Amino acid sequence: MSKTNHGATDVTVGAEIYSLAFTLKAVKRIEQRFGGIAPALQEVQKLQLGAAAAVIAAGAGLMLKPKEVEALEEEIYEAGIGEVTPPLIQFLIALLNPAAKTAEDLEAAAEETAKKGKK
Repeated sequence: MSKTNHGATDVTVGAEIYSLAFTLKAVKRIEQRFGGIAPALQEVQKLQLGAAAAVIAAGAGLMLKPKEVEALEEEIYEAGIGEVTPPLIQFLIALLNPAAKTAEDLEAAAEETAKKGKK
């Protein structure tokens, strides 16, 4: 499950919810690990546990030791990599343009404009 709202995407992994922030620091950590956002997106789309854990750690600002990374990978595996991957893809795509309005934002703006027009 995911929810993009005010500069963050929440990713549920088992009982844990990680809030992934759209920050330059997250982008730089992902670029350092994968060589860019596009390669990270490709690895996550391949359903790689290590890639999913790395993106979660970067987005949540976690500095994990190897045993903690392994524990996160285990949590992802238990939760189902197929369940965790969609919000990670959404997060990575949003990192390419974090200031852009979401479809929900655009719809709300259109409704507000329509209400003003009826008055």
